[in-house]
Amino acid sequence: MDLHNIREDYKFDSLLEANLHKNPFDQFKNWFETYQHLGVKDANAMAIATVGEDGIPQNRIVLLKEVRQDGLVFYTNYASDKGQQLMQNPNISALFFWREQERQVRITGTVSKTDDSENENYFKTRPYLSQIGAAASDQSSPIKDRTALEAKFQAFQQQFPEGSAVPKPESWGGFQITPKSFEFWQGRSGRLHDRIIYTAHEGAWVTKRLQP
Repeated sequence: MDLHNIREDYKFDSLLEANLHKNPFDQFKNWFETYQHLGVKDANAMAIATVGEDGIPQNRIVLLKEVRQDGLVFYTNYASDKGQQLMQNPNISALFFWREQERQVRITGTVSKTDDSENENYFKTRPYLSQIGAAASDQSSPIKDRTALEAKFQAFQQQFPEGSAVPKPESWGGFQITPKSFEFWQGRSGRLHDRIIYTAHEGAWVTKRLQP
């Protein structure tokens, strides 16, 4: 399969220092809200890369659920592969790709677990079937087949009918990413893309332009 001729010339926008927010969280919120207004499905989807004890990077898509003054929050099962890897090695890289606006945001940082009270409160707001799915699935663990998985799901539905309180699994909760850097990338014509990186330094954010 030859993909050499797949090309795109990017002309949507520019990213100039004069228009930057001083704080990368404000810059991120600005870009995110602009993208969200397009009505694109899963605008909050981000790829996160983790590395466990074996030293092999793994990547997957998760959904960003909150942007705080000092971090970004997503939820998962702590017993999953990514949960275990993050507890072994809290370093993380997150990537947002917003194709329609020819933009990406790359974030590096470390994670910490969110408080269990926060986890409980958020779990209660999830749709009923999502709660059942989280309770029924031992995420990342092998299972015989789809039939066995659906049987577990149905057993939890019978135990906790819709309208009843579905207990949050002990292993389910959130991680907050505390960023060390944000890189904002804006596609430009002729591959002269705009790249601005914010790096945390002594309690402040330092910005630099990077060559594309």
